[in-house]
Amino acid sequence: MEGMEEWQAEEGTIGSVSGPFQTEILVCHRVNNMVGSLGVWYSDPFDFAMPVLMFQIILIFFVARILFLFLKPLRPSLTIAYIMAGIVIGPSVMGHSHRYLAKVFPPGGITLLMTFSELGFLIHLFTIGVQVDTGILRRARKSELLIGTMCFLSPYVVAYLSYFALRGLVDTDGSLKYSVPYIAVVNSISSFPVITSLLTDLRMLNSDLGRFAAHVSLVCDSWSWLLALLSNASRVAFRHSKSEALWSIFCTFMFIALIVFIIRPVTKWSTQRAQDGDEEEVHFFEIIVIMLGCALLAETLGQHSGFGAYLMGLALPHGPPLGTTLVQKLETVSERLLVPALLAASGVRTHLSSMVGASLWHTQVIIMMGYVGKFSGTLVTAFGCGVPFCDAIPLSLIMCCKGIIEVSVYGMWYDRKIINKQVYSQLVVTMVIVTTLVRPIIAHLHDPSSRYMINGRRTLPQSKEGVKVQILVCLHDENNVPTVMSLLEASNPTPHSPISVFVLHLEELKGRCAAVLVPHHHLGRDASRADGSDHVVNAFANYEQRNHGSAVVQHFTAISPYETMHDDVCALALDKRTHLIIMPFHKTWAIDGSVGHTKHAFRNVNMNVMGKAPCSIGVLIDRGPVATAQCTAAGETAPYRVFVLFLGGADDREALAYSMRMVDHPWVSLTIVRIKSREDENEGESQLDKEAMDDFWAKVGDNRKVVKYIEEVTKDGVGTIQVIHSVETMVDLLIVGKHHDPSSPLVSGLTEWSEFPELGVIGDLLATSDFIFSVLV
Repeated sequence: MEGMEEWQAEEGTIGSVSGPFQTEILVCHRVNNMVGSLGVWYSDPFDFAMPVLMFQIILIFFVARILFLFLKPLRPSLTIAYIMAGIVIGPSVMGHSHRYLAKVFPPGGITLLMTFSELGFLIHLFTIGVQVDTGILRRARKSELLIGTMCFLSPYVVAYLSYFALRGLVDTDGSLKYSVPYIAVVNSISSFPVITSLLTDLRMLNSDLGRFAAHVSLVCDSWSWLLALLSNASRVAFRHSKSEALWSIFCTFMFIALIVFIIRPVTKWSTQRAQDGDEEEVHFFEIIVIMLGCALLAETLGQHSGFGAYLMGLALPHGPPLGTTLVQKLETVSERLLVPALLAASGVRTHLSSMVGASLWHTQVIIMMGYVGKFSGTLVTAFGCGVPFCDAIPLSLIMCCKGIIEVSVYGMWYDRKIINKQVYSQLVVTMVIVTTLVRPIIAHLHDPSSRYMINGRRTLPQSKEGVKVQILVCLHDENNVPTVMSLLEASNPTPHSPISVFVLHLEELKGRCAAVLVPHHHLGRDASRADGSDHVVNAFANYEQRNHGSAVVQHFTAISPYETMHDDVCALALDKRTHLIIMPFHKTWAIDGSVGHTKHAFRNVNMNVMGKAPCSIGVLIDRGPVATAQCTAAGETAPYRVFVLFLGGADDREALAYSMRMVDHPWVSLTIVRIKSREDENEGESQLDKEAMDDFWAKVGDNRKVVKYIEEVTKDGVGTIQVIHSVETMVDLLIVGKHHDPSSPLVSGLTEWSEFPELGVIGDLLATSDFIFSVLV
């Protein structure tokens, strides 16, 4: 495109003309048949805009995915892959073929792609604004405010010091002086959306360091937006007059006030009135139209159109119901289709051939010193604020990563002739290299799960009589509450052996940017009402009242991606020093015994918790509230029938120890089913298993007659299944350990095929539809 002095074709003319800052390319298109093609039978489809645009998007996706696969060992983001795809398909690589360039990126073709992608970027900024919790700034600690401020200021200081030092050593290009402030500005940005996206990719969003980094980036981002407002006013003052600059500031603040005090209340009011169906769809499009109006007004006032869309998003309530609905409807199209086009277009506009000459190295020194300034400023300030050195280093590296916000800033300055082609290309290429190299380093330096297993796992046998037992109950919804309540009731809390229950409501991160792990009462009423957690809170409040002085219940809420939800579970278990975590099974059953629905994401959460938890884990296979459980909760005489299946091993010994709490409960019928192999009969059982059983009966004492004991001898796994089937009609809840010796005759023939190996051999068997009782593995 550029460098072609004359070009003639049927669809248009291109030529060089003098612009206000530099030589420009003037493109004149014919008005006939500019958009749609009549087909290959009449003309070349690539002579028309729509076929070219479609081919550009297809090419971008194919090349980006191929690059992403090749770079997978470096754990790159798709953002970087799309930018590199743009560089590959643009004039820097494939564009060396003039025939290819004239067809795929004809004169004006990049403009059409940029227009298409800018609309997507506008929607993307709006969805980001909707997901941001502005309350983070109000709740920010002093250390987060200080680190965020220094993270913003340090690149300025280092970039200018480097420029003055460089100017004293060598002769610098005059244009470098003009570019230095803008290089410093863009290096100071640590965009909140970019950082939270990075943390999500690295599965660190809901770790302590991830939350801290998100809060620091929001502080830094706030300074960046404030600087953007001031720079726009100074540009108006420079071009026109100081009075017009004041008018610019005044109009901008009036625009913000319009959004906060008029548009926000009206939108919230209309949201409450909107209902399902057509009215809800109309309300959705009303919000989109208002968002476009805010973007247009921002553009009219001299700001970027994305500023208005972002402010509109910030003004709307984040999270459910409105924020989640908006994000679900807009995010897929904007993030998966439109935004990649913007990233690739930035790569297409990058000209590697322009990166030559002495000015290249002078500019590169200033750019790199900006990164060094951000890293060192964040590191020193974080260390001074008491952040451990092992966390301060990855925090500083996180702040150096850049993404789509910075790319859009580069493009805006390039379009406005603030920076030239060489500086633009250097900024893009440096961003790609630094972000690509830094990501695997961060992942290597910080593993959120490393602190969970420092001292080994706490187990239930370590909880002695008179010591409070700490149980963490995780819930995805209210369906598991009845069976969990029956289990906790059967656990028999007493003043001499109390129970502390920590209820963790697990929610997928939707309609928010930052992960949340807070006491439940810190959430707003709207959020509690939207996820139905009020019913869960009331149920556990009743349990606490029935066991006043014996049981204490605390509620927490974790809102995070499923991929890292286990970090919230493990962090809370570590902080509260729990002995047992109860996780719901990922399958549910209908009242007729058939499988209701399956949540594979829940299974992944359970498996991650099993691998990294600091204490024992029990997976609750809930087959619905049985009548006896309801009677137990109501205090009636129908017993809650609990069976403990004991085959031997550490996990079964722990299950036996847990059942010991149930012996004294008046409404619990406890049965121990001991299954032995013929080898155990001949050679004797394990000494540890024998000691555990003897200790159980010794502690049962006078209540020995209350506990039923069944002992069976089998020769293989088929016999084990037969024993379980023989008692299944008498069971409400069966407790069994996960791990059993695979060489034991008791499980022979059962290990050949397993659907849920994380439950162990027996647990996997009991998770099938052949059984109708609930199971705790």
